[in-house]
Amino acid sequence: MNRTLKRVLGLAGSVALGVTGALTFASAAQAHHPEVTGTAVCVDDGWEVSWEVKLVAPPGRDGEITEINPAEPEIDGALQIGATAGPGEVLTGTQIYDSSATEAELDVTAVWSKNKSKWGKVVKSATGRVTFDGTCNEEPPAEPDPEISVHSLSDCFGIYVVANNNSEESLAEFAFTPSTGEPVTRTPEVGEDFGYYFAIEDYEAGLTVTVTADGEEVAVFEWDSPGNCEWGYIYDTCEGLEFELSIPEDGTETTFSFTPSEGEEVVETVAPGETKTVTFTATGDELTVSYIIDDGKNFYEGEVPWEKPEDCDEVPPSEAPTTPAAQLPVTGSSMTIMISAAAALVAAAAVLFFVARRRRAAADW
Repeated sequence: MNRTLKRVLGLAGSVALGVTGALTFASAAQAHHPEVTGTAVCVDDGWEVSWEVKLVAPPGRDGEITEINPAEPEIDGALQIGATAGPGEVLTGTQIYDSSATEAELDVTAVWSKNKSKWGKVVKSATGRVTFDGTCNEEPPAEPDPEISVHSLSDCFGIYVVANNNSEESLAEFAFTPSTGEPVTRTPEVGEDFGYYFAIEDYEAGLTVTVTADGEEVAVFEWDSPGNCEWGYIYDTCEGLEFELSIPEDGTETTFSFTPSEGEEVVETVAPGETKTVTFTATGDELTVSYIIDDGKNFYEGEVPWEKPEDCDEVPPSEAPTTPAAQLPVTGSSMTIMISAAAALVAAAAVLFFVARRRRAAADW
């Protein structure tokens, strides 16, 4: 072999040896590195991130954690600066992030110091990232509050209470509890009126109605007589019915419309302090007179059946006595009360009338 060829081969061998050495060194250095992984769960305090750091190295090479970024939130666990681990061992730690956070990142640096190995000191870093899935610790949406309205109206015989729900998102259950009598409850739909008429049983004691919505008191209504509730007397005579119409001095001009079961309608307007009499004659054994009372603010209606006195057959008609009857009922509904309640109020007033006539021989209307 000539000298030139030997020199070329020798140079090639040196290059090959150098490449091999470089690859071997690179392989050894590449074998040293941390692996950072993390998982997150939602807890009471926010997002809890659990980190795992595995120190990868050849056998016999223990690594040491030299840097952890970020240091806040504080890490709880073995994963701390200065912690050491052998090849393949895992260091763990947790961090708590605010519930409003969307991700977490942790950068870890480890060093493998020179020992008997010929490769010397190796420093490597790795980063782990966790993306938070969804939301954490959000306050549940507040239940919508009911939107309600309640009101009342008093007439001569009682108090009418009305409640409404105004929001479909939250319907309240109403309870009307009178000071005397049983409570009534209902959960009306939006656009539906929950109304109830409470009749007065004791005028001296009065009446109050407590309204609750979903168990919470929202109003207390007290019956307040509208005044002008005395309109005179009704008499059963041997010939028929006699209405003595009388308005107090402090009352309101009132129009009375009477429709008998037999005969023509009669309309009378009575001024304050004035008295008028209207009579209706029965042609047989039966007579009924329907009436409407309108004082411009309130509208009442009812019906009075004639009750022939027992001793009328024994006394000549010209000398037949008149028998005072009871108070003319203030019946029906106020014009300001909703039309839907009118029938109920009329029925209630009619019952009151019959009771009144049988209890007293004569009374103010």
